[in-house]
Amino acid sequence: MNPAPSTAVPTGIDPEYLSDPDADRIRALIDHVCGHGAADILRAALPPGVPDAVVDMVSRHCRFDHAALLVFPERLGDLLDRLPHWGLRTTEVVPSTVVRDRIAERLGLRAESVEVHIVRCALPGDGVAACEGRNLELFAVAPVPGADFARLRAEERARNGETHFAFRVVEPTPITLLDLHDLLVSRDEVRRDGGGFNPHEDTFVLYFRSIGEPASDRWPRRLEILATGSYPEVLRRHAAPRPAAGRAGSPPREDSSREDPTREMLHLVTGAWVTQAIGVAARLGLADHLGDGSRSVADLAEAAGAEPDRLGRLLRLLAGHGVLRAEADGHYRLTERGALLRTERDGSLAALADLYSGLFFTSYLGLEHTVRTGEDAFTRVHGRESFEYFAEHPDDARLFREAMAFGTVVFDAVPAALDLPPGATVVDVGGGDGELLLRVLRDHPSARGVLFEQGHVVEAARELLAVSAAADRCDLVVGDFFTGALPDGADLYLLARILHDWADPECLVVLRALARAMPADARLAIVERPIVEAGGSVLPLRFDIQMMTNARGRERTVAEYRALLAEGGFELLDLRPLPLDMAVLTARPRPAQG
Repeated sequence: MNPAPSTAVPTGIDPEYLSDPDADRIRALIDHVCGHGAADILRAALPPGVPDAVVDMVSRHCRFDHAALLVFPERLGDLLDRLPHWGLRTTEVVPSTVVRDRIAERLGLRAESVEVHIVRCALPGDGVAACEGRNLELFAVAPVPGADFARLRAEERARNGETHFAFRVVEPTPITLLDLHDLLVSRDEVRRDGGGFNPHEDTFVLYFRSIGEPASDRWPRRLEILATGSYPEVLRRHAAPRPAAGRAGSPPREDSSREDPTREMLHLVTGAWVTQAIGVAARLGLADHLGDGSRSVADLAEAAGAEPDRLGRLLRLLAGHGVLRAEADGHYRLTERGALLRTERDGSLAALADLYSGLFFTSYLGLEHTVRTGEDAFTRVHGRESFEYFAEHPDDARLFREAMAFGTVVFDAVPAALDLPPGATVVDVGGGDGELLLRVLRDHPSARGVLFEQGHVVEAARELLAVSAAADRCDLVVGDFFTGALPDGADLYLLARILHDWADPECLVVLRALARAMPADARLAIVERPIVEAGGSVLPLRFDIQMMTNARGRERTVAEYRALLAEGGFELLDLRPLPLDMAVLTARPRPAQG
């Protein structure tokens, strides 16, 4: 149980200086920070009942940095003069960017018209030994004339809405920050609460606010993750709806849109035209024809076998969407985005563009039927379920396999997300041609692998294994995870992009077969694209509709995976993010009930 915050003024703080309206809040925050360990402070900033695995993971990468409070001195100098009498030692005063912008939004003012300073304070050991090495940050807001500021000040002093508890990432990398971010927002009770980059300090911050009553009688469940450096990819992932300018002190509200809604809707309903344009570019081989250089429309039309005027108009559209770059001499060149359509590069999206603008695109003619009836759109349009169709159409099956090869971008990041003991045995269930398993064996030289697949797929994998240095550490086992027994006795089982192909009943067949085969101390690593609700990326939502239209499966939220795993005999332990909104979800078999 957490110790109750002290109600006594810590030794060394002069009560005479506690008459300031913010002094009581400062004293209470000092008591809270000094009266709890870092893990307890973290728990108090997260939702009630958060699993130990979440606390452990944040603690593994972060250390407690400071607690923060928004205060309202008449003059910054007055605050600095009083801090020693409150037992605080000023270590630094710097301008704020992130908090300033939040306050400006709440006041409905331009950021430049609001002045906020970060006053960093150390809690000395003299008289308050429990505070040794701990810090406070006071965000000092200069007065702004007007009733809105008065309301904001009263609201903040009553509710401490900007108060947070900050944990610093010790060795920040984009992957680590994305990992932490996605772990936190995977909790249904956690909401993203802004963030940004402060160039004055080269400091990157993310805020999270948790649903639930405060852990104490005054501090909100609000957490800051901060790191040195700028991480725009992480910030884009974190980007939450901007708060609308409105009444000071009111909670942030979703801004409808700064764009014309009609224009935005037109962008959405014409998106299929862009899909087709990219698919045609892939089928014409435009990216391969361009290579690393630039070419004129006429030259490119001759190389691709296209009509120059029509091709020129297609190129212009592709340039408008950042696939190509139009140069001053009328030539076109690939952008970094467009280079993904080159067929010879790792992670090529050329086959995917062909498939998604062709066979799978036509399936969407049956989407309304699927939504109305629950029947399979692919079957409605093409006359067979997708897996049966590919068995009967080898050319389309080959295109599908080539399209799915873009997942190697994700596969490259999987081995680092696995905790494998030396000499471990890894079984890849439904592992395709072995691309993922070979990466795991390459990064874990003492591990052994087993690829479990159907017969015709195993033959394709045999060719890939033959040229691999890990061939002598990998066995091929023919089987069907719906009807046959799975290899037993391994340390780790991989299930990559399998569960999203199927509805819950089929998934439960696979999971229960795994639960029977796995030792009690083995782990199951599931590679999927979980849906993050309440402002998460739309990419998993799009793939969810794709699975509904072209297969019988679905993408799932973390909560849905947790429930599915529990019904299948597993307990979800951890989630680690991968590129492109993918993730590794780690689970273990549930102990048999005595």
